[in-house]
Amino acid sequence: MRELAIEIGVRALLFGVFVFTEFLDPFQRVIQPEEIWLYKNPLVQSDNIPTRLMFLPFQDLASRRFTWLASCTASPRVGGGRAGGSVLPSCPCTAP
Repeated sequence: MRELAIEIGVRALLFGVFVFTEFLDPFQRVIQPEEIWLYKNPLVQSDNIPTRLMFLPFQDLASRRFTWLASCTASPRVGGGRAGGSVLPSCPCTAP
């Protein structure tokens, strides 16, 4: 019961801090003259980021999963092929 009271107290404190900071004036950042060069990077003519290479591993995993699902649904079912209780023999998650 003590742990529950501590948990509720911490959550109430965090909520209070959130409400307090939510209504403060916004922070205005002052850029110092010695760091202004960081914000003056030249624009690039080609701003193309190759996202296909970034998501290639996920596409490979998705295609393997789709192939596995297709093989599970195309294989004959154990138990006479009835729905609701039949086991797919080629699915690796089912025990023999």
